Amino acid sequence: MLLAVLAVLGLAWWLHQRGELLPSLKRWGAVAALGLLALRLLETGKVIPAAIAGAAAAFWWYAGKQGLGEFSAVKRARLLLGTPDDADAEAIHAAWRRRVTTAHPDAGGDAVAMQAATDARDLLLGRLRRR
Repeated sequence: MLLAVLAVLGLAWWLHQRGELLPSLKRWGAVAALGLLALRLLETGKVIPAAIAGAAAAFWWYAGKQGLGEFSAVKRARLLLGTPDDADAEAIHAAWRRRVTTAHPDAGGDAVAMQAATDARDLLLGRLRRR
C-alpha cells in the first residue's frame, strides 16, 4: 500500500513539473468514473448503458491523449508568447518583451495580461533550467 501511495505521489509530482497535472487529473478522473459506472451497470445486467459508458470512457481517454481536451500549461504559455517548442532562453525573453509591449498597463494593457505573460515566461524558463 505504501509503495502504491509513493508511486502515485511520484507520478503527481512528475506531471506537476511538466505542467500537466490538472488536465491529467481531469482525464484520469473522468475515465475512472465512467469505467466504474460501466462496471456497475454491467454487474446489474444493463449491457447497453454499460457499453455507452465504456465507449464514453474510451473516447474521453482518446480525446485527452490526442490533445483534443485542454492545453497543458506549457502549451498555453508557448501559445501566449508565440514561441516554438525548441525556443531557447533568449527567444523566450524576446517573445516576452514583444508581448509586454502590448500587455503592460502603461501601454494600454492590463495587470492580468501582464501577469499572464510573466507567468508564461517564468514557466518556460523554469522548464529550460530543469533540462
